[in-house]
Amino acid sequence: MDSSWHIPLPMEESAMSRVTVYFYNDEWVPIKYCYLGRAIVLYHQAKLAGKEILLFPVNLDPNTF
Repeated sequence: MDSSWHIPLPMEESAMSRVTVYFYNDEWVPIKYCYLGRAIVLYHQAKLAGKEILLFPVNLDPNTF
C-alpha cells in the first residue's frame, strides 16, 4: 500500500524500543523481534523487494482485533 503520509523517524531514545515484525498470510505471522531502528531498515528493504511487513509493539497481537 502506498501512502502520501510520512512517518517521522523515531527519536534516538525510541530507536531501541522492541517491536515485532509481522507479515500477513491469511493471518498475521510474527517473523522477528527486534529494535525499532533495525525494524525500520527491514521495512524499507522489504518494500524495495515488493513485500509488505508491518511493525507492532511486542505486547500487541494483531490477530486479536
